[in-house]
Amino acid sequence: MKPRVLVVDDDLAIRTLIARILERKGVETECAQDGAEAIEKMTANHYHVVVLDLMMPKVTGFEVVEHVRNNFITRPAIVLVTAGVDVDLRTLDGTVVHSVVRKPFDIHELGDLITVTAQQMMEAEKSRDAGLMRVIEFPTKSLEN
Repeated sequence: MKPRVLVVDDDLAIRTLIARILERKGVETECAQDGAEAIEKMTANHYHVVVLDLMMPKVTGFEVVEHVRNNFITRPAIVLVTAGVDVDLRTLDGTVVHSVVRKPFDIHELGDLITVTAQQMMEAEKSRDAGLMRVIEFPTKSLEN
């Protein structure tokens, strides 16, 4: 199983660049052009990491983080990408946001961060799944025979 990542940015060039780097690293990648599309995709699919631009039209990255916090029991790690220096990052929930990367960024360092985070999230899921008790029902024989 490959790690799955959703890349969300309103800038097509950045979306494409990040997706291309991740795909070269063997990461299954999908893209969304804004927060509304990201929420739709996260509702329909499972991702280990969401790479999310904070400043987007329609639904901002802040709103996506809040939506994930309020609506997902199993949460993807969110890696925020922002160009804003005045953005108040203290308002973000640290249980949802894994990392914050400022633009301009080194694409290879960002790719490594995302890949390692996705692998860690995948391993954590496997550990959780291994701890689940499975109930198997066997047909019972009648005591009368």
